[in-house]
Amino acid sequence: MNLPSTALSIAGLHKSFGSNQVLRGIDLSASDGDIISLIGASGSGKSTLLRCIPLLEVPDAGTVTVSEDSLSPEGGRLTRGQETVARRMRGHLGFVFQNFNLWPHRTVLQNVIEAPLFVQKRPRAEAEDEALALLEKVGLAEKRNAWPAHLSGGQQQRVAIARALAQRPRAILFDEPTSALDPELVGEVLKVIRALADEGRTMLIVTHEMGFAREVSSRVVFLHQGVIEEAGTPEQVFGNPSSERCRAFLSGHFDRNR
Repeated sequence: MNLPSTALSIAGLHKSFGSNQVLRGIDLSASDGDIISLIGASGSGKSTLLRCIPLLEVPDAGTVTVSEDSLSPEGGRLTRGQETVARRMRGHLGFVFQNFNLWPHRTVLQNVIEAPLFVQKRPRAEAEDEALALLEKVGLAEKRNAWPAHLSGGQQQRVAIARALAQRPRAILFDEPTSALDPELVGEVLKVIRALADEGRTMLIVTHEMGFAREVSSRVVFLHQGVIEEAGTPEQVFGNPSSERCRAFLSGHFDRNR
């Protein structure tokens, strides 16, 4: 029996912004097929942690490994040689932001084929065929020639997910993918992410949707003030957390949503 290999890992990660120490020694790894939800209060370091994995934020210390490449930046900067490695690492990752970040002057189809065509240098016919299949997967094939401004927020986020998948990533990073959506649009995006979970996609998800995290995750990580305060299966973290802070966070969250 072949065990899943490690898709990405971080070790001893530290990150500060001025005097604000946001991450204080984070260790975390994801194997192929893992679905890890990162939960915690606003300001706990979840989004910063996620952005450090593709080096969109450069850590002050620690090691980031994606696939076969590793980087250990110092002082929050990359050398020229490290920039080359960072670009290669990003090529193995899909990133879905809070605010979609679609190119407004490109159609839906053009947004999805951008990276395969111009970064990965794949043939246009191949990139377009795959993009159309992905748009079908997220329920937006009929919107292929639409402009982003003509789509709802939920539709734009589903295009962003198709764009991330088009890179054929080893892992997909979701940074609060529903936080910018009106409540009635949240479900359509979560449905797509659930389908990806069913396919065995490797995903790290920063989310405030606790019911969703409990349902889809193989592992849940609770961050508090830049450290991992609790980590385990959804049953452990939601059903019997050992951390008093985690219990208080979950209790407060579910009380607010009753």
